[in-house]
Amino acid sequence: MDHEGIEVIAKTGIVRSLLLLLFCLLLPCAAGAACVVDAKATIPLDVRGGAIIVPVEVNGLIASFILDTGAQRSVVTGDAVQRLGLARDQWVGTTMSGVGGVNHRANADPRSLTLGGVNLVRRTLNHDTSLTVGILPRTRIGDRVIDGLLGRDYLSVFDLDLDVPGRHLTIYQVHDCAGRFLPWRGGYAAKTVTTPNPASRVVAVSLDGTTLRALLDTGASASLLAAPGMYRLGLEPAGLAADPSDQVSGLGSHMVTMHRHRFRSLGVGGQMVDSPVIWVAPIRLAPIVDMLLGADWLAGRRVWISYATRQLFVATP
Repeated sequence: MDHEGIEVIAKTGIVRSLLLLLFCLLLPCAAGAACVVDAKATIPLDVRGGAIIVPVEVNGLIASFILDTGAQRSVVTGDAVQRLGLARDQWVGTTMSGVGGVNHRANADPRSLTLGGVNLVRRTLNHDTSLTVGILPRTRIGDRVIDGLLGRDYLSVFDLDLDVPGRHLTIYQVHDCAGRFLPWRGGYAAKTVTTPNPASRVVAVSLDGTTLRALLDTGASASLLAAPGMYRLGLEPAGLAADPSDQVSGLGSHMVTMHRHRFRSLGVGGQMVDSPVIWVAPIRLAPIVDMLLGADWLAGRRVWISYATRQLFVATP
């Protein structure tokens, strides 16, 4: 065999060896790409007064937090700071704005923070456990003292299987999944959600036949149509004059007048609600959406909020 033939064979052998090595390196990646749905904990829910309440262990003490997917930051009250023995951060504070106005206070730094025995950390670069100190619209529901809100900064680390009728929440770690991957036995509808910011989940809904953008807000006791949604529906403030009204507060101390308006239908994930009564107010929300889909809609449903795959799943009744 001449020199050129030997060189060609040698090069072919090298190429085969490189391809074999590449194939071996890719095998662990391919094996690791299988969909993983790992249940971390199941937490009991206390549902009362339109609020979904979960027990959060803070510094070894049990505190009552409202489950609030509408809140960008988790919040603890000033009274809870004292009762739970929370240190205040002398360097870092948070300014929060909501329906009730603007609030700025130094943050609180718990030594430990767990939900169902699972350590909670914020979705930040340093995975801290900081809590915003703020004013809540309700600090007592019946005989239950409310210590804070558990918001998206902690919740978005997980997928949330929220079963309000069954009174429990299961948190999952989900990796490399897509499509219909739920371990549910019954049927369900899947809705793709948009993400105006990294942790918020906005779903398309139909209100009186008009498609609107709704923020899924488990912390809102009732659904709310805001100014952008009023514009899309052609609903003027004068058209609310005959509707019942009330003064409502959010995060902060300001009060806002809202009206309860009856609509023809509300559709979410293929499920229709006839003649829904929804709060309406000419206010703007952050992120900018047309409405909030609150705990009143969740009351009779099981939903899965998938932060990992940007989907909302609604169990078939």
